[in-house]
Amino acid sequence: MKIVHIAPTAPYNEGWSYQENLLPKYQQKLGHEVILYVTNLEHKGGELVECPCTDSITADGFRVVRKEKHRSSHIWAMGMLTEIDIYDDLVREQPDFIFYHGLIDATIFQATQYKKHINPGCVIVQDNHYDFNNGFNLHSLKGFIKRFVYSRVFRSNMAYISKVYGVTPARKTFAQRAFGVPSRMSDVLIMGADDEEILAAKERNMRVQIRSKYCVKEGEFLIVTGGRIDKGKNIHLLMKAVNALSGVKLIIFGNVYDDIKDEFDSELSEKVHWVGFIPSSEAYDYFMASDIVMFPGQHSVLWEQACAAKVPCAFNSINGLEHLNNGGNSIFIEDISVEGLKGTIISLLWTLKYYRMLDAAQSEKTDIYLYSTIAQKSLEMAKEVS
Repeated sequence: MKIVHIAPTAPYNEGWSYQENLLPKYQQKLGHEVILYVTNLEHKGGELVECPCTDSITADGFRVVRKEKHRSSHIWAMGMLTEIDIYDDLVREQPDFIFYHGLIDATIFQATQYKKHINPGCVIVQDNHYDFNNGFNLHSLKGFIKRFVYSRVFRSNMAYISKVYGVTPARKTFAQRAFGVPSRMSDVLIMGADDEEILAAKERNMRVQIRSKYCVKEGEFLIVTGGRIDKGKNIHLLMKAVNALSGVKLIIFGNVYDDIKDEFDSELSEKVHWVGFIPSSEAYDYFMASDIVMFPGQHSVLWEQACAAKVPCAFNSINGLEHLNNGGNSIFIEDISVEGLKGTIISLLWTLKYYRMLDAAQSEKTDIYLYSTIAQKSLEMAKEVS
């Protein structure tokens, strides 16, 4: 089967661990021919920069075609939406399946016109990465206008779309409320981790080295957290909680932002260590070196990646993220305060509750967070049609 991915809004860097990198990679591994159409923007030195519009083969074997993004002239774009020109490419490539990333770009009209006029048997699915935290205020004037435009674009193309996936349950709900996606067309397709990175981390067996480097003694309980460290991640509260407990240590990775730096620096100690920025692949080494991974703030894809590393996890309790607990591998923290985090840690400190979480985390239940599994689910609509 020939599969086309269209990611018309986000920047793209080859070799990163984002969804638009890993879904094509593992669909290609399933034996399909995969092409990814993206913008000519990429991350470089902490900024977005333009790069040449190229057509190349990645190290994972799928094609990446870069296109220049421009303002859409489609009537329902209302001067607000952009697009990349792919219609002629679709006619030439004749894909059987189109995975369209996002619900806020006018390029979708070109995909549905291809299905309507050239290949009625082509299956088109979309996904949504917005929720009530990172989306827009549905009750503001600006939010109302956006909601009107985006929902009109979706409804104009709905007859040609087989499924809309939220990448979390909350983002499935948001797509229904903000864009008017019918419940019958909605499902969840989670993000996760690269199987090969998980396997490589296991083979590196860094647990002993990391725990030795940071003087984690036998019997001490090691917590790991990280990512983009700003006020909203509440890592400063976790640092305070660990510093107030005995027999517990904390390792943090990632960049520290200015809004938290002074408070963050003041909590570093013999029990709380910061390793700085690390490549995404090394995050798995630290996850696997831990006894538990804790994220007490806003959601990031690191949450699903920690689950994939088959370690117990504790997350901030946010509505619509129940997929992070599959059979007991994770818990949700209701009280995000220093005292609440201390209580959570104490309840897990080598207790029966903790060992039950460990058993679930190390079982096949957490295989759902691997992209080999996610890639198979992503193609379920093509199987239903064939």
